[in-house]
Amino acid sequence: MARFPAEKRSDASLVAGVAAGEREALAIIWDRYSGLVRGVLYGALGPDTNLDDLVQEVFLALLQGAARIQDGQALRGYLTSVAARLAALEIRKRKIRRWVGLSPSGELPERAIERVDFEHREVLRALLRVLGKLSKRRRMAFVLRHVQGVEMLETAASLGVSESTLRRELERARAFLLKAREPALQEFLSRREGR
Repeated sequence: MARFPAEKRSDASLVAGVAAGEREALAIIWDRYSGLVRGVLYGALGPDTNLDDLVQEVFLALLQGAARIQDGQALRGYLTSVAARLAALEIRKRKIRRWVGLSPSGELPERAIERVDFEHREVLRALLRVLGKLSKRRRMAFVLRHVQGVEMLETAASLGVSESTLRRELERARAFLLKAREPALQEFLSRREGR
C-alpha cells in the first residue's frame, strides 16, 4: 500500500490527523510551520534562550486543541495566532520580572553565535530596541506583516483586530520606526531606500 506524499497533504487533513492522534501528521505540520512559528517568536522577543521551549508550546497547543479547530485550512493562521499570544504573554512576564527586580533587563543573556555578522547584528539590535518601545499589538502587527510576511487578513485574524485597525497599527509602527534615533537602523533604512 502506497502512502500519500507528505508534501501533498492539505492542512485540513493534517489537522484532522493530529486530532485523531496521528503522529506523522504532527511531524509534517512541524516541518511545514516550525520556521514560521520560530520567526514570529524571534521577531517579537529577540534572542531568547527559551525560544525552543516557546516554539514547542505553540505545537503543544495545537496538539491539545486540534479537535476544536473548525477550519483546518486556517492552520497557518491558527499557529501564528497562538505564537502571537504566547509572545505577548512572554513580553508581559519580562516586564513583571524587571519590575520586581529578578533581572536588570528582564531578558536572558544572548546565546553564543558561531558566525557573526556585526553590521546586521547591530541593525537587528537597533530594530529590537525600537520594537520594544511599541505596544504589544503594534509590535506583533509589524513582526507578523513585515518580518514574517504574513498576509494582511491573516495577520488581522491572528491579532483579533479588523483589517483597518491593522493598517493603522502598521502605519503607526512604520512612522515610529522612521523617527527612531538609532543610527545603525537609520543607515540601513536609507541604504535600502537608495537601491
